[in-house]
Amino acid sequence: MSLISSTIKNIVRSRKLNVFLIFFILAFFILILARLSASYTNTVKFKVVLKNIPDEMVVLNDSTNVLNFTMNTDGFEWLKYYFKTPSIDIDFKNEVRKSDSLYAWSLSRGYSGINDQFGKNIEIKTINPDTLLFKVDINAVKKVPVIPNLKINYSPGYNVLNSIVTNPDSVKIIGPKSLISNITNLETNVLKRENVNKPFNARLALKLDSLDSQILVKTKSVSVDILVEKFTEGTLTLPVEIINVPKNVKVNYFPKTVNLSYYTSLENYNKITVDDFDVICDFKEHNNKSTYLTPKLIKSPKTIKTARLHEQKIEYIISE
Repeated sequence: MSLISSTIKNIVRSRKLNVFLIFFILAFFILILARLSASYTNTVKFKVVLKNIPDEMVVLNDSTNVLNFTMNTDGFEWLKYYFKTPSIDIDFKNEVRKSDSLYAWSLSRGYSGINDQFGKNIEIKTINPDTLLFKVDINAVKKVPVIPNLKINYSPGYNVLNSIVTNPDSVKIIGPKSLISNITNLETNVLKRENVNKPFNARLALKLDSLDSQILVKTKSVSVDILVEKFTEGTLTLPVEIINVPKNVKVNYFPKTVNLSYYTSLENYNKITVDDFDVICDFKEHNNKSTYLTPKLIKSPKTIKTARLHEQKIEYIISE
């Protein structure tokens, strides 16, 4: 009987303890809410982050600049400033002006940009200092083409026709003029593919390891589209024209036409005609020891990959 009585007493005590703990936690939670809901005035240090810096400018001391904000707001807002170092953005292009050999940000010019970064429940009382000075170095800026480094083997009957598109096709390099003046292009890393028979896209990193550490390239990679098409071979018979013949000279030549083979995409095959090509022989190249001229293809459409003349000699006779 005494054991049962003891057990009941322990249960009652345990329940009282649990009720006490619950009320204690609730009271503590209410106290915290009350404290966080109240407004406080305090000063906090903000790291300055410069935005919209012109490409040719390098700010040498931007990491050392801070602004001290004295603000009034509730405890909920203050909490986020205790968990991480806050930062404030300054628009370099629109809010910073040149002052002698330095560049200066002033509170009078930049206040609206600062104030817009805070919520309506934050009252900014003071900002110190009211002026920030930046030391700036001017670099040269140069735009150079990107050369995709491709090692692609196409399946038989497939190829590309001026259809390798690089985006962007050129990038800005920034640095001392003496270092970037001799840079004419930037290559991508190598892309290798075998038996390609359909269009594909790849993202390729630029090869930047060999560049001097003082050279900045903001674009690190480019997109390359390879528009692979089905190809076929066509043939045409083209007239030959002899140019630069003196007025008092008559030239008879044979053959007066030559055969040409060309390689193009199926899409363009039926669009190609004789009028797209010009074959000439230049009479200025003749000499008395030879009885033939060499035909040259001087005009061809961009819609063909390659072209080849079957005949390499045009025989001629001069009659005064």
